[in-house]
Amino acid sequence: MTKLFATDFDGTLYFHNDPEPVHHEDLEAISAFQQAGGLFGACTGRPVRALTTQSLELVPFDFYIALTGATLHDREVKPIVEASIPREIVREIYLRFAPHARDNTALVCAADDYWTFSPGVAQNWPVSYAESFDALPDPTQGFGLETVTIEEAQQLADEVNERYQDIACSFVNLASIDVLPYGHSKGTGLRMAAKHFGATLTAGIGDSYNDLPLLDAADVAYTFNNAPEDMKSHADVLVDSVAEAIADFMAR
Repeated sequence: MTKLFATDFDGTLYFHNDPEPVHHEDLEAISAFQQAGGLFGACTGRPVRALTTQSLELVPFDFYIALTGATLHDREVKPIVEASIPREIVREIYLRFAPHARDNTALVCAADDYWTFSPGVAQNWPVSYAESFDALPDPTQGFGLETVTIEEAQQLADEVNERYQDIACSFVNLASIDVLPYGHSKGTGLRMAAKHFGATLTAGIGDSYNDLPLLDAADVAYTFNNAPEDMKSHADVLVDSVAEAIADFMAR
């Protein structure tokens, strides 16, 4: 049996304001799982380069599901699946919704990286700068932005999903949205990874609403005891850490 475990990154495995951003007990559990033959990977809304800048020296991922399921990379960060949206469509969506971004946080996803049109924008990870959409590299894969409230994020996501059917889709991630190629989600990313690696049993863990497709697609779904109540109904097991989830999954 090949077991595959996919984890959300920010707020689930990686904690920005913690002196130990990836907890020691989680790293020990990941190592034990991999030594037992399991495959452990990230499933994140970030593009892969914005993930690997912080994770490669911390976590030995076996795969990367990035951009909320639009891309899949192997442990060497070589692409397996890369979906995209036509640049002109991303431009149109971005120009329509970027004014709603809190603190100038609208970032375009292109060529597996985050891009900003505002030099000097502070972020928790490196962000590339482009003077215009025409200067962006291909492929263009979507964008993300932070809003003031969850309710505003949901309103923007609903508008994207209604206006750009069959081209783009959007998921709420607390007070922010991810816009990505239509038909993709963290759930489709998990299924792509399971198929590519021949996994026979899958697990997923997440802490926010864009993780719901991941939980629904996993054979065994985990979320935290302090997660929103409407997320808990999508989980098979409630835990307090990634390490606790891995221990439960290894026993199955």
